Amino acid sequence: MQLRAYLALLRRFWLMILLLPLATGGISLGMSLRQPVRYQATVRLMIARSLIDTSGVASMPDFNDSYSWTTTEFILDDLPQVIGSSAFATDVQAAVVAAGRSAAPVAIQAGLRSEVLHRELYLTAVADTPELALVIAQGAVAALQSHGLSYWGRGPGGLDVATLDPPQAAGTIGSMTDKLLNAALRAVLGLAVAVGLALLANYLDDRLRSPDQAERWIGVRVLASIPKE
Repeated sequence: MQLRAYLALLRRFWLMILLLPLATGGISLGMSLRQPVRYQATVRLMIARSLIDTSGVASMPDFNDSYSWTTTEFILDDLPQVIGSSAFATDVQAAVVAAGRSAAPVAIQAGLRSEVLHRELYLTAVADTPELALVIAQGAVAALQSHGLSYWGRGPGGLDVATLDPPQAAGTIGSMTDKLLNAALRAVLGLAVAVGLALLANYLDDRLRSPDQAERWIGVRVLASIPKE
């Protein structure tokens, strides 16, 4: 199909090609603007399994140290699941209440996110207010330090939790720039869908609309055409 034929196709379906991206982008922007403002606080931790023999008199100190690093790998593999559990959210809630705030365990569980990089743990807490997000992040650190291996059924303690970056002041999630960019991307996707629908409609349309199309269909030259008027 020549460029001129594509342009004619776009002119024919211009209304759909224009309205679908505008509707997609507008609805996306409207829904994002109606979402309540959320805040997040982040903290970076270094976590390792405590030495089995902390007295320093182990007969095989190298094995003692090696064992702690080996078991650390298994613990870090499980940490995202632990932090996303209701048991961990309940322990964090106790720390939140002790700080004079209130949050349901379900809301805490939904707002906690974690990512493990080597032996570092990046933990993010999301809440309705910046103060609550900060308190939840601090409570999560306290829960890991105090409960330790109890989430694995081994009793409290057993984990060395070092704070590399303390909980940072909470910032908003989804700035206006992000919302506008998201709406623009959805509008572009709507434009692609609209163009695809126009091509499909043109493919399914078996009516003759131009002399060139008639020549391709019947295989002979068109000498004249009768205007619509």
